[in-house]
Amino acid sequence: MPSSLDGHGIFAIIVFAAVSLICIQPLRLPLPHLFPRLARSMHSKLFGGQGKEERLHGLRPAPSFSDQIAAARQSGEAPSDPSSQKETREPDARYTPPATPAQASAAAPKRSYLTLNHVWTPALGILLLLATTTIGGEQVRAGIVGEEGVEPYDVLALFISLAYIAISLDATGLLRYLAFLVCTKAGSKGFRLYLLLYFFFWTAGVLVGNDPVILSGTAFLVYFTRVAGIAPPSAWIWSQFVAANISSAVLVSSNPTNLVIATGFGIDFPTYTAYMVLPALASALAALGAMLLFFRNKPGKAVAKTERASPADSSALSRGGVSAVVGWAKSLTRRRNKSSFKADLAPSDRSAENGMQEETQSSERSPPIFYIPPTIIAPDVDARAALVDRNGAIFNTIIMTATLGTLVGTSVAGGVHVYMVAVPGAVVCFLRDLAYDFLTSRKFRKAKEATRANAASSENGIEMTAVSRPEPARTADSIALQDGTMSVQPTRLDSPGQATPSRGTKQKIPPLGRLLLHLEAVAEAYPTVTTVLRRLPCSLLPFAFGMFILVQALAHVGFINIMAAGLGKVCAHGSTATAFFISFLGVILCNFGGTNIGGTILLTKALQTDSFRSKLPLQDSALILKTGIYSIAFGSNVGALGGTFAASLAGLLWRQGLQQGGVHVTQKQFALWCAVVIVPATVAGVAVILAETTHFTVGD
Repeated sequence: MPSSLDGHGIFAIIVFAAVSLICIQPLRLPLPHLFPRLARSMHSKLFGGQGKEERLHGLRPAPSFSDQIAAARQSGEAPSDPSSQKETREPDARYTPPATPAQASAAAPKRSYLTLNHVWTPALGILLLLATTTIGGEQVRAGIVGEEGVEPYDVLALFISLAYIAISLDATGLLRYLAFLVCTKAGSKGFRLYLLLYFFFWTAGVLVGNDPVILSGTAFLVYFTRVAGIAPPSAWIWSQFVAANISSAVLVSSNPTNLVIATGFGIDFPTYTAYMVLPALASALAALGAMLLFFRNKPGKAVAKTERASPADSSALSRGGVSAVVGWAKSLTRRRNKSSFKADLAPSDRSAENGMQEETQSSERSPPIFYIPPTIIAPDVDARAALVDRNGAIFNTIIMTATLGTLVGTSVAGGVHVYMVAVPGAVVCFLRDLAYDFLTSRKFRKAKEATRANAASSENGIEMTAVSRPEPARTADSIALQDGTMSVQPTRLDSPGQATPSRGTKQKIPPLGRLLLHLEAVAEAYPTVTTVLRRLPCSLLPFAFGMFILVQALAHVGFINIMAAGLGKVCAHGSTATAFFISFLGVILCNFGGTNIGGTILLTKALQTDSFRSKLPLQDSALILKTGIYSIAFGSNVGALGGTFAASLAGLLWRQGLQQGGVHVTQKQFALWCAVVIVPATVAGVAVILAETTHFTVGD
């Protein structure tokens, strides 16, 4: 590989930097109005002129029990009995012409945008590099198949497989059940509950990874803090995010970056965990201490409030409204009463009255802010109600445990690709979810048929009673009260002289439209599988493969060698400099080098080169290299707390989950919270790593 940069090398660096910046802050490019019209026309030709709701209108049955199962798995509530449901009719969505010019302008077609984000932006960068012959097919192949111990397809197959098992386990309601159980056991002590939830999320992140904990725990905390009346919920939602991301450093399977490091340097799973469990725990404790100091409860401040006339009183009418008039009248009455009262007082009495007024002013305080309330009224919720699929929780727990145990064993023995162990476990969980949806849907159909049969028999009995007792004629829109309920009698169109409405002609649906319709029907018939597949981080696949290829391009043009030589010069000062420098550099690259995936791949490639090792002193090269490896692993996980949402996929999922629950965290607020914990969390973890690599030997 070259050790200097030419024009292609500089262009590759520019492309990589541009892709990384777009991953941090997506671009929205406006499109001409012609493009949306062409897209709709093309969609109409390929799939038909109707949308999903219109295609299924009149063809879709009432919400099935399987739909309730999927909704219950997301909300943590048990599905209702189908016999107690009432059929509802979908509202008729018709276009109503705007009545005012303002409505007419609002109804005008909006401009469409093309969003460039982390999913496909790396692919565009690769196309640019290929078009300019900066890289060739060999680099693309190496970015997919891998080289020098890093096999991207193996890493991502393992990650997606374990993600399916974890998300399927979460869909059973197990994590919500355990979270509610923790809340129940904690009682009404707010501080104790805060600590228990923090360590619960840390433990869950160790076992199933940060992404499932973010997906399930965020929705749970939004619900819990709202019901318990905790406002603002900042301390609680931030503690969950910190615990989930720090804990993902413990197991190789908890984060794809761990897989890149372990496979790249040939580290078996037990050895990796032995070196990372204590740094992750120390980092979590340091971050907890920083959060407790920052989110300490704030007492109310004294506020001086006077009753004297102010310009606001005279301008109350100008603001308009009945409340303004009433407030102005009350203030005027208070001033008159006080003036007449003061006129009857002696000078000494007036001074005493002024002293009383000043004492009243000093006693008034603004409401305090309780980030962690001393006492919490826990929501009256049965924890078992959140466990919507008990058998599924037990089954998936066994599969997860068996898969992780087999991965640990095969990593020690060697010679087995990790995807060969994880993919079969995911397939077993997938088949079990299919069987669960099928059996549940069939059970619901039988219950629904029985309900319809009972309803039909009841209607027949009512009709026989109506024949034996004549009723007065009703008009088309007459309203009758029957058994205390209101019912509208429809117009009968079978009388002479009235035309029966003809059925609309069936619109011909293109083949792709029919295929899409069948796929939608299958998705509704198997809601559990559909829900789990939708929650899978599939966007990670094109992004991760793209970053692997882009880093391979940087290696091809010589940038990795130049970077590795610079790292080697710094790390040559010893293991202490290596630990702190590599860890903090990893945090920076996670936030500005294409998320934690891109930053980890970049540092792993650099430490694998001869340019890095040649700069190290011979007597300390092994120790410095080992310290650098685990420093990369730690920095790639704690880097999610570096200041940007796009530092990790978990950050993007966390923000999305909060927005769905009505909680909005700005980038500025997120950066402030990160600044509170990143330094103590990193220093504590790096100090433990340094002590371990210097004084202990595990698996070497």
